[in-house]
Amino acid sequence: MKKVIFLMIFLGFVLPGISQATCSRATGTGYLTTALIEAGYTATSWSGACDTCNGNIGLPSVVSLSTGSSFMPSGTLIASSTADFFQASVATTYGQNQILFRCALADADSIYEMYGTNGDNAYTGRYTTDEVDNAYYSPVRNVAYRLTNTTTGEYYSRYWKARKLTADDWVQDETYIYIPASIFSGITIELFKIDSTSYYTNSSTSWLMSYSQPYGYIAFKGPGLSTNVTDGADSYSNANGWYTAWPAAYGLYNDVTFVRGAMCLVKDYPSVVLLPTISTSSLNNGETSQSTFDISLTCEDAAVSSVSKSTTSSANVAMGFLVNQSTAVTAATTLGLTSTSGLTHLLDTNYGSSGVASGVGIRIYDESGNALNLLSSTTTATGNTGGWYAYKALTTSQDDSTDGVTTYTGNFTASLEAISGETVTAGTVNAQLQVVVSFQ
Repeated sequence: MKKVIFLMIFLGFVLPGISQATCSRATGTGYLTTALIEAGYTATSWSGACDTCNGNIGLPSVVSLSTGSSFMPSGTLIASSTADFFQASVATTYGQNQILFRCALADADSIYEMYGTNGDNAYTGRYTTDEVDNAYYSPVRNVAYRLTNTTTGEYYSRYWKARKLTADDWVQDETYIYIPASIFSGITIELFKIDSTSYYTNSSTSWLMSYSQPYGYIAFKGPGLSTNVTDGADSYSNANGWYTAWPAAYGLYNDVTFVRGAMCLVKDYPSVVLLPTISTSSLNNGETSQSTFDISLTCEDAAVSSVSKSTTSSANVAMGFLVNQSTAVTAATTLGLTSTSGLTHLLDTNYGSSGVASGVGIRIYDESGNALNLLSSTTTATGNTGGWYAYKALTTSQDDSTDGVTTYTGNFTASLEAISGETVTAGTVNAQLQVVVSFQ
């Protein structure tokens, strides 16, 4: 018998060194070089997009919602706001030069910002409404929301979208790519009235948003991270990397109160109120320059006129005049022209600048000659001292009720006056004031 000999040969291969491409969260300065730190970059512990970690998108503190479909039909935009990543992404704000991730140089072609709605939740991104394009049902009855990525201009969707990040935005050295918070996109949110009540969690008259689920997310995708969501993947079942590799959770938790009921809208107002020219000597002698103007509201007949805070059983409507230029608010505050949280005078938008009259301000009077306080912000339930007035206290019914809606008109006077204790100087006065009506 022939013997067959089997030779077992072990071959050893020596492979050239391969650099492993990988990204990691930067949670301390140990991820940075001395040069980066000296250039002003930082890194510290951060949590990510947990359910209650959203920042403030900047919507009004109170969003009004009419219970009548004729007064506020389906598709009506009831509130909107645009905010950058720093303001809105998380409650604990990222630093302007904070590094959130570090990646190998070899990762340069594989780094993405992923964004999508909260698709695994019925009230914050799973179901679209057919009443408004690209809008999703919200936790509030009769309210849909729509999100837009401010960098791409694309609407958020339940299906993940990708934005490839580039070297134009990140920082790198000979070894690593560093991803700063500034690379990520801001958000625009729009809230719409809809008729459908298919999905919601609350229909109270007044409700501070206590539902903590975010409306949309930004996730960071790079080699080595558990975020393997792909462009077009359904966020209903693709949430890998949540929430530590997701730097943004956009939502309204604890920031907005929704009040529903019979309400008012501003119907008519003058776009410009011209005040006659007046000399500095006349102003110093106590004379004023005045013009009258009218404001009209349309109110549902069941609207409640009051400055009291709305409750679960009463939606109270008030009106006021908002100083909507921050420089004018600051200047008036500096001069002590305040009344609790409100202002007594409206100042020029560029008060204190060359060519602008100083020592003068505009006061607003009602039809009875009472000086009104002005709103310095849209914060509600601050009463007359804060600039809010029951709408029936400043307007008169025109007795023209049609389909449950009545017109109310108020006559007001704008008066340019010298500010007590200030020196009047010659110049122009150009000031802006906005009439607002809102649930309290």
